[in-house]
Amino acid sequence: MPTIESSEHRLYAASPEGARLLDLHPALGTASRAIDLVPPGVYEGLRTFERTRFFGLRTHLERLERSIAGFGEPLEYDRAAFVRTLDAVAHDAARVFDCEARVRIDVAAGPATALGSDSNVLVAVSPYRGLPAHVTEHGALLRTACSLSRPAPAVKTSNFIPLREAWIRAHGDADAYEHVMVGPEGELLEGTQSNLVLVRDGAVVAPPSGILPGVTMGAVLDLAAEQGLEVRREFVTFAELEDCEEAFITTSVRSVVPVSRIDERTFPNGGPVTRRLSALYDALTVADAAPASDHASARY
Repeated sequence: MPTIESSEHRLYAASPEGARLLDLHPALGTASRAIDLVPPGVYEGLRTFERTRFFGLRTHLERLERSIAGFGEPLEYDRAAFVRTLDAVAHDAARVFDCEARVRIDVAAGPATALGSDSNVLVAVSPYRGLPAHVTEHGALLRTACSLSRPAPAVKTSNFIPLREAWIRAHGDADAYEHVMVGPEGELLEGTQSNLVLVRDGAVVAPPSGILPGVTMGAVLDLAAEQGLEVRREFVTFAELEDCEEAFITTSVRSVVPVSRIDERTFPNGGPVTRRLSALYDALTVADAAPASDHASARY
């Protein structure tokens, strides 16, 4: 079977011995698309730092294991074997890509037989080359997604991915960098691939519930508290955006991304609090990133 040689996409199956590179037929398009062929399960997304190191891997794996526990049916997963796989994947991606890698981890509800593997744990990697230039220069445009929601916000299920993509194709704004889900009372919750953080009356504000607990958001809120900024976990409705001075989103791949607009409400592209927290987070990733094998000793 022809494969995509891999300047852009690689897919690995986890095994007790390490990582096995799987064949990808060109018709599949990307490694992430190929994962659609396996039974849905739970997943995580993150990126490498300095090619073979990870920031927040311990926290990601803890969240992955909470998702496994909350999935509703047993999922086979062994952390020690998976960490060996991830370490091998990072080194292989560093050899193939001339940049950092974005990494998707899936624990499926059954083996990936459609992809030629009896493993149910997969790792997809592709190059990560930073934010698009227009977002760096002008900030991110966000649109609200009032009719979209996660089936179970605290469980990161892979079947949400085709759900959100179908919603965006049908209802989304092609110019939007991200779409923000909205609760039943008009409260702003989270992006389809990010957490939303607002600055209101100088305080850093994030939703208290109804969202996936973001690894990057958690670290940023910790940094804000350590800097003496007030941190409030409370809902902000769309109407209350007028009272907010700044907005940004956080993701484990793209870090802290300034938001310049949510629908018609505009914000400065990177206000003082956003810039301060972004710089602190970047410094933290340098200090705390570690090889997969050392994840247990990292702060995050």
